[in-house]
Amino acid sequence: MILLVAPLIALLPHKSSESSTPLALPGATHEITLIFTGDIMQHMPQVDAAWNNELGIYIYDSCFKYISPWLSGADLAIANLETTLAGTPFSGYPAFSSPDELVKGMLNAGIDIAGTANNHCCDRGRTGIERTISMLDSLGMIHMGTYKNIESHRQTTPLLINTRGFRLAFLNYTYGTNGIPVPENNVVSLIEKDRMMLDLKAAHDSVSDKVIVFIHWGEEYQREPNAFQKDIAEFLFSNGADIIIGSHPHVIQPMEWHKTDSLSKERLVVWSLGNYVSNQRKRYTDGGAMVSITLQKESGKTIIKQAGYNLTWVYNPIKEGKKQYYILPVKQFEQDSIFMDAESFATLKLFAADSRELLKNNKGIKELEHY
Repeated sequence: MILLVAPLIALLPHKSSESSTPLALPGATHEITLIFTGDIMQHMPQVDAAWNNELGIYIYDSCFKYISPWLSGADLAIANLETTLAGTPFSGYPAFSSPDELVKGMLNAGIDIAGTANNHCCDRGRTGIERTISMLDSLGMIHMGTYKNIESHRQTTPLLINTRGFRLAFLNYTYGTNGIPVPENNVVSLIEKDRMMLDLKAAHDSVSDKVIVFIHWGEEYQREPNAFQKDIAEFLFSNGADIIIGSHPHVIQPMEWHKTDSLSKERLVVWSLGNYVSNQRKRYTDGGAMVSITLQKESGKTIIKQAGYNLTWVYNPIKEGKKQYYILPVKQFEQDSIFMDAESFATLKLFAADSRELLKNNKGIKELEHY
């Protein structure tokens, strides 16, 4: 059961028997592991692939089946949902609307929280925003970033998660909505410094252990952060953010973990996680990274104990005349030349090499040896 109150506090007892403990026990050491993924997109070939002719329904479990053990093994898994659930007719780029069953697949795989503030959240207008929120609520997916009205935004920002002895504050923002106006009375959390400053103050007033910003920013297909990203990151850190996780460019960008010293507190920023699943197949866009962060709390102090990444790649074979989409953990499959055809295997290897070359100069965040 998920308990929701205002401001939003969610308990997640479905992942662990300890998860229902909202407060740390005096003198005890607590740990929690968070996994962040990049963009979950739905181009029409993906929608077509999910259709099951025999049952007459959409099923997405196969898309996540190879990655599910690691998502479900984390205490919290957070993803960017870059589509709307506006109902039929379903559509891909440029105005996304996807089957509700996509969310069922995400939940079954172990994803707990969806960020909905991104440049496609207004693709289908008021219906897209409001029906997406209603369906996420009805299916049990915790969400942040878009709101039916100002009151809902006020009551549920920041998103507060109490689990495993931690109180975490999440905020979700987007640089824009592709020029589509936000419908009257609806709210999309935009990258606006005045608004973000108030949200960060509210997060700190909530006495959270860590403030985490999940943000949609940057330039598409650029593999390094731009000046805007760097300016906003510095603003967020200066106003109390502890961890920043980025999405939008559809390619991986570097990661930095600056540990605490005598002059400053620790800061962790992932500039872009790339694509988690999409129909984009050009070089650098056919995969992404999952970032795993372990927090440790002892004697009331919370620190980042460990941070690392795992690469993921989208395998896209043809089955029964349709493209299929499987998110693969790269380390598990890069030595398995039998699982897939030679061309796909070579493409996976290229993605892995490109990504490792980019990320070899990460500050403090290395590739994990296992999931």
